[in-house]
Amino acid sequence: MNLKNIIKRLFLLDAHYPRSIISFTLLLTIFFMWKINELKIDPGLRSLVPKDHKIVKNMELAEDLFSSNEIVVIAVESENLISEQILGKYSSLHDSLVNIPSVSRVASIYSQKYIVPDDGGFEIQKILNKIPEDSLETSAFIEKIQASEIIGSLISAELNIMCFIAQITAPTDFDEIAFRENLFQIIDSFKGIEDIYIASSIISAAESIDSVKRDMRTFTPIALGLMILLLILSFRSWTGTFLPLFVVGFSILWTFGLMAWLDISVPIIGGLIPIMLIAIANNYGIHIISHYYEFTKLDLNLDRVEILKRTMKRLGMPIFLAGFTTVISFLSLVTHELSKVREIGLLVSFGIAVSFFLSLLLIPAILILVPRPTYLGKEKSLETVNNFLINWGKFFVKNRVPFLAVLFSIMFIFSFGIRDITIDTVPDNYFPKDSKIRKSSAVISEVFGGSTQLNILIEGDIYDPLSLEHIDKLMSHIKEKNSIVSSTYSIADVVKKMHYSFHNGNPDSLKIPSSRELIEQYMFLYSIAGEDNDFDLILNDTDDPNYSQGFVRIKKVSTVDLMALVDDTEDYIKSNYYDGQPINPMLSGPAALLGAVSHSVIRGQIISLGIASIILFSIMALVFRSLIGGVLASLPMLLAVILIFGLLGNFSIPLNMTTSLLTCILVGVGIDYSVHFLWHLREHLREGDNLDDAISNTMKVSGKGILFNGISVIVGFSVLMFSVFMPLKEFSILIMASIGFCLIGGMAILPALVSLVKPKFLYK
Repeated sequence: MNLKNIIKRLFLLDAHYPRSIISFTLLLTIFFMWKINELKIDPGLRSLVPKDHKIVKNMELAEDLFSSNEIVVIAVESENLISEQILGKYSSLHDSLVNIPSVSRVASIYSQKYIVPDDGGFEIQKILNKIPEDSLETSAFIEKIQASEIIGSLISAELNIMCFIAQITAPTDFDEIAFRENLFQIIDSFKGIEDIYIASSIISAAESIDSVKRDMRTFTPIALGLMILLLILSFRSWTGTFLPLFVVGFSILWTFGLMAWLDISVPIIGGLIPIMLIAIANNYGIHIISHYYEFTKLDLNLDRVEILKRTMKRLGMPIFLAGFTTVISFLSLVTHELSKVREIGLLVSFGIAVSFFLSLLLIPAILILVPRPTYLGKEKSLETVNNFLINWGKFFVKNRVPFLAVLFSIMFIFSFGIRDITIDTVPDNYFPKDSKIRKSSAVISEVFGGSTQLNILIEGDIYDPLSLEHIDKLMSHIKEKNSIVSSTYSIADVVKKMHYSFHNGNPDSLKIPSSRELIEQYMFLYSIAGEDNDFDLILNDTDDPNYSQGFVRIKKVSTVDLMALVDDTEDYIKSNYYDGQPINPMLSGPAALLGAVSHSVIRGQIISLGIASIILFSIMALVFRSLIGGVLASLPMLLAVILIFGLLGNFSIPLNMTTSLLTCILVGVGIDYSVHFLWHLREHLREGDNLDDAISNTMKVSGKGILFNGISVIVGFSVLMFSVFMPLKEFSILIMASIGFCLIGGMAILPALVSLVKPKFLYK
């Protein structure tokens, strides 16, 4: 059975069972909506990366061994920080943080110990045994601070800012929102004249979710209201306005309902699903209604069934091609390295397929039952729009050579910006520079070396002197070769400090001892003087460890620098540690995950875009049975992609998780507009029109659908420019630019090119 027969049978269903189709659609919608309230949101980065990725596996192993992989840094600033009142007050904060269930350990001046030389050995002392009550005790406390080397890690050089570093156990199902609420409730109880700063990728992720929810609640009704207003002005009827939006609404509900039934969590980029469907899914309904109204005007004596029959006969194939190619463009995301992006691709493909079938079934079923707008019977109805579209087409046909020359010259110059595209997957940068979260991160980065951490998981005979020397060399290499690293910490540092103190602070003894027995003796002495949990974060077993964990603190995070750090560390590990070596280092922690996500964004963008472009070009070439047809159908889409990448580079808009999905919208919308224009142009030529008349008639009917759809989407998304969440704001700007250029592609570039080239495939 060929496609035309399938479309004919679908129309017969519409004609004979319209009420049954409407009822069945509503029942299916109720079914999909049934579990939507059970949807879970997962704002974490780890959910984006495949579970079998080596970084994720390393993090899971580190969690099993050390029960911690994330940190939260809380900084307190006060001019009277080293006073009895302030120190006493925030001692309780330390205790409150320790009591949070997901916090495994808190480092602060209240808990930190340091090693001091002692006759015949060394001693473990707490920096703060009791709150100083007079000037003498305060002076002694300051001397301890200076001797313990915690300046720059737990307290500032000016002694006016101190920090609490909470080690967090964050498994895959960790609830960032609940943790943030619990933490903020504790922090709020301590607020006074002191300034408190909080920085962590956990907090950034939770704030991101709140921002997306808030903006969606605020701006989605406004955006839909603007789209409704424009569609009312365009079609001047309730059916023409709401039927396409009903289809979009149902496709969104079915998509999120499917996620709920399949128990798929919504990632941070999942908020883009309704945005993408609104941008694309109303296209099919608008074209059906536009043609239905145009055929009604041509012959007012025909009944609704006959008009719909003609509409579906003319539109069935181009709508199928538009829907099919758009689905293909999103299915290309299944090649993406990030698992959640693959899920998004499949889910949006499902939503588009739903909108396609509902446009072919639900919209005709309703149009058969409702009366046509009375204004269609008036002689000059829609005459202004028709004249504008016809004159628009004639203008670009008449001025095709200068227009195309200027266009391609501008595109060529603009494309140089592609070289300057930057990558940014750092959650803190999703917020404006003057936001509280960015200010807090800036303070903590400047004073304490940042809140982002790269973990080095190390397997081997840890107490072997050769193993410790390799650990020391690895950590030294990381710090020396990467300017963004503020500090490193490992078991090698502890052993060196003990050896140094055991030899009464002799500078020559600040090194790894050559004797395993001596190292074990140091650890035994420390266990007597210290506490059982002092090494929980860096040794899996203090008696005979076979795993250790090193920490790399990173200053103000730049994705490019972070990727360079991860790449350099991986290269060093591969070059120096292979089979038979004393240790086996592995990257872990949030910084390594950010680096992995960044690389995956780049590779996934290139691969999915390349695959989609090749497949869609091939489909268009087969449909029109012409390579020139494939080029003409694909060209506006490819030019739009170049434009957007040029915008990214020229205006310093970073490529991130949201903007990387934009090319799928470009490909889908660009191909949709091209298919409608070229298909209907060929139909008019086959009916005997000359090329100029065929272009005018195509602009009047197909151009109307393209125009109404494009402008409504652009105006609707303009409200997101006021979002404080940078990815949504940037996405709105880019989607308006991309849809605008796709409009130009379908309504200016193609008419100009077709009139210039006069391709033979259109006459076959």
